[in-house]
Amino acid sequence: MSVDRGSIGGLTSILTPLPLPPARWTRAAPYLFMAPLLFLLAAFTILPGFLTIGLAFFNIDILAGTHRFVGLANFSAAIGRGEISNSIGVTFLYVAMTVPTSLILGLLVALAIDALSHGAAFWRAVYFLPVAATLVAMSVVWRWMFLARKGVVDLTIGHWLGLSDWLNSPTLALPAVAVVGNWQQIGFVAIIYLAGIATVPKHVAEAARVDGAGVWGRFWHVTWPALGPTTIFATVVSSTNALRVFDTIATMTGGGPSKRTETLAYLMWQRGIYFFDIGGGAVVALILLALALVAAVIQMWATSTLEAAGRR
Repeated sequence: MSVDRGSIGGLTSILTPLPLPPARWTRAAPYLFMAPLLFLLAAFTILPGFLTIGLAFFNIDILAGTHRFVGLANFSAAIGRGEISNSIGVTFLYVAMTVPTSLILGLLVALAIDALSHGAAFWRAVYFLPVAATLVAMSVVWRWMFLARKGVVDLTIGHWLGLSDWLNSPTLALPAVAVVGNWQQIGFVAIIYLAGIATVPKHVAEAARVDGAGVWGRFWHVTWPALGPTTIFATVVSSTNALRVFDTIATMTGGGPSKRTETLAYLMWQRGIYFFDIGGGAVVALILLALALVAAVIQMWATSTLEAAGRR
């Protein structure tokens, strides 16, 4: 069988590696790959953020289609109504009810799943289901469970403790919503801690066991110090989720009773959407953004502190 030398030469030329691109293209390549992400970040995060800052200084009438610069009037009106201070207090109280509980229980769940020899994947899926479920639909179920005198909670725990009508009680409404927040958040925190436990050096834990350290000693001296960055990350993510809680509030209590469950996220929706007060809603959004930025700064500071301590 004869072989065409011309075709071999053409194939060789195709398979020959192409020359490297010029240096300027090499430098520009990372930015070209990042361009779509940067565009989406600017379009859906940075630009809306600047737009929210601008809207806070305007009085916008959607029905009339007019807008008027009012300076700091929206800020003074929001403070004067007393809604901001109330919502900040409710939001921080909700954070205090959910973040520490979800961190502690999430860590315990992660340690229990990690200790299993069989069925770990099944329990990871079970505890992660609340995270994957639609929170609005689950909140409807929880609202039915907290139904006065007919719900599961009133017929069991409420009957034993002498408590009833949780969602309409000024003192019990926020704890009831916090129960749902913990229920959803524990699985997420457990998954984060499971990822952190997987990075703990096994040989160090084994050496501690050989040296006679018990279960508590191995956890306190080996596992827990290694989970420092994981704990900071889980704390910041849980706190951010708690700061912007809205779905459960809107579905279960509507901010009531007497604004006892009116968080900042719910107040932002109420001002900007329900009352068509775009400027007032933008003011609440800026306060919520400031709290989220504070949480991010604390995370960066704590992470850098842990890294500096680890290098010593």
